[in-house]
Amino acid sequence: MNKSRLYYLIVALFAVCNFADAQVHLKIEPITGAANTYGVYAKVCENISPSSNTITGSGQVTIKFPTGLSFSNLTSHGGTWMQNAMVINPPEAPGKVYASVGFLSDSPHIFYFSDSESLLFTFKLNGSVTTAPELIANGVDPFDQLPNSASSNPGNELTVLDFGVQPLGLYTYTGNFSGNALDCSQVPQDTTTIITPPGDTTTQDTTIITPPGDTTTQDTTIVTPPGDTTTQDTTIITPPGDTTQQTSSVRNLTNEAGHFTIYPTPAYEWVTVKFADPTTEGGTIRLYNLNGISFGEIKRGQKQEVILNVSGLTSGMYLIIYEKGGKTLQRDKFLKQ
Repeated sequence: MNKSRLYYLIVALFAVCNFADAQVHLKIEPITGAANTYGVYAKVCENISPSSNTITGSGQVTIKFPTGLSFSNLTSHGGTWMQNAMVINPPEAPGKVYASVGFLSDSPHIFYFSDSESLLFTFKLNGSVTTAPELIANGVDPFDQLPNSASSNPGNELTVLDFGVQPLGLYTYTGNFSGNALDCSQVPQDTTTIITPPGDTTTQDTTIITPPGDTTTQDTTIVTPPGDTTTQDTTIITPPGDTTQQTSSVRNLTNEAGHFTIYPTPAYEWVTVKFADPTTEGGTIRLYNLNGISFGEIKRGQKQEVILNVSGLTSGMYLIIYEKGGKTLQRDKFLKQ
């Protein structure tokens, strides 16, 4: 199945299917026989039996360790992962380093098991390690209180679709574990995608924020869905001077052009569109929900990164489309929480 067909299949499934929701946990553990090397593992709850026909759609892991150590030798084992944020000694957590590793693609394919762990990636800490690294606890860690001092979006997330079970399986990150035992009694963290039912053309209000000192006006065009005669007041927000790389991208399901990546996902307030080739310029970035309702557009200009404020959007899956010269160069999705 090609990427384009797969993308539209996933969109349709989100819109019309009921999910068998289940939990997936993450842990960090030393690698035996490899000094200062650690692995990050995933495991689903024992009450389900994942099939081999899964698709991992998005993910991020944030690792915390003491200052004085450096993070290196990131090696993907299940899926493709990339370090895309490093915050050292933030005021919220003095003496700590936060390294966020983002999920790029489900290649090599990640297989999930209820009776064993799946190794996602390994990494090494350089220096005198006296305190083991740990995965942060979402919403509990002092640095994971948004907005934080680095305008970063740390946290752990994993979203998996299982096409080999009935009803369609949806496995979402719900917490960390150690050893072999999972606590599957806790309520999963809210990573559920909310889809607007077919025919619902109600609008969501967003606002545009311009960076301090920027007196330019951005041109925003609204695309009205078929049959909708209402006018949508929509604006896109640019945050104040934040150029930090924050979290993960989601895999591009429509093509392999690789013009941009999106992070963070899930997004809470801001989402960054980062272009791969800084020498290119121009084009338009458009934001839609999965029903094709537009929430505005913004001109890329000469920017390598374009940052959108999505804080006014409801939770759910959204599309970002990059167009230039009358052609769609890439489209990609992200999860808004």
